[in-house]
Amino acid sequence: MLGPFLLKYHHMFVNSSSTGAFILSRNGRSADYVGASADDLVGTLGRFARQSDYRYFWFVEARSDREAAEIEQTWLHRYRPSDNPSRSSALHGSGWRCTIEGCPTCALATSVR
Repeated sequence: MLGPFLLKYHHMFVNSSSTGAFILSRNGRSADYVGASADDLVGTLGRFARQSDYRYFWFVEARSDREAAEIEQTWLHRYRPSDNPSRSSALHGSGWRCTIEGCPTCALATSVR
């Protein structure tokens, strides 16, 4: 994982049209939002830079959209960001199952759908 970097300069650190996962933060110390992009990481970060109050980001590029989604899920469990409305945003309809046995967050998200 690379960062933290200032979100307004995301284009200097992320390759165009890359796949990957990211963490957004207001203070540069804690994760407020975790996400993934299947094919346009720089564009996704750009939208957040223009439309949100996040100031910092971390990221990792992935080899596939599936890998990006798995990284996102891992980070959602690890960092428990306060601004994510759902714990499974990148994997809706993919058939992916949480690998953390007995995960109450994923069990709740699955039962709500």
